Amino acid sequence: MCSNDLTVLPLAQMAQQYLSEEKNITIQPGLAVSICHSSCNCLNGSFPSDDKYIHLNYLLEGRFKARVRDTLIELNEGDAIMGFSCGEPFHLMNSPSFCNLDIMITPELLATLVEKHFLGIDLHDVVFFIKSPCNNIKLKSTASHIASLIERPTCKLLLHSAVLEFIHWQIDAFNERKNNQGLSIREKYQLESARNYLLKDLSIAPTIADISNVVGLNQCKLKKGFKHLYGDSIYAHFQKERMKKAMPLLKDNNVTETAMILGYSNVSHFSAAFSKEFNIKPKEARKEIIPSRKQCA
Repeated sequence: MCSNDLTVLPLAQMAQQYLSEEKNITIQPGLAVSICHSSCNCLNGSFPSDDKYIHLNYLLEGRFKARVRDTLIELNEGDAIMGFSCGEPFHLMNSPSFCNLDIMITPELLATLVEKHFLGIDLHDVVFFIKSPCNNIKLKSTASHIASLIERPTCKLLLHSAVLEFIHWQIDAFNERKNNQGLSIREKYQLESARNYLLKDLSIAPTIADISNVVGLNQCKLKKGFKHLYGDSIYAHFQKERMKKAMPLLKDNNVTETAMILGYSNVSHFSAAFSKEFNIKPKEARKEIIPSRKQCA
């Protein structure tokens, strides 16, 4: 049963009591990344925040529910949120277990990367704000990539690059909300159906004509709408999802087996595609993955 008692805890104490695992890495001055896992269901608690960083969060797993000032935050898996809490405490409200990715960047550093008044916020005079949750496929892919890189301490440059890419796609996701107004509800549904059909079997990609017939959208609108909604061409998107699937497959299969599962008849073609996506050869990636599993055993 969930308790309704609200306990005020210092952040360090809360991390020790409720977070089963937390990893923090400083990327550069003014930029850091953190992943925290909470295994405590129905958590009620109040904990302080900071007044130095804009936080770009992505919920990797579970659900999260909290209140800060008069703003209610409810996140489901795959949701992203951006905010600056100005030191205001967060109040967890019967929050279930979750795994959260948090990119922390100072307004000063963010101002060097984006326009001064990005998303209607003056980065030289930041006040309290919480942007409504958003999501898109690019965020999901990049967040998962960051989570895997954090487990590989030798990949600092790749982690730095991935964090900057995540910042780009999260800002893009908020802008995308406006852009998607150009798609009708029916067209968006058809494009989502097209993506589901495209990815149902990662060992073989359907033709554009097949997808067009299945979802009832002509090929021109299909290609243009897919690029607009997901940021990639249809086959580029298929390939990225294919490579994303390759990483967990390498945990239990050798490189040749993984290539065959994903429909490659030529292992060298698979190796080249994997290296292009992750900047590491699949054989080397497998060597890094397997020791990390043994250490956790």
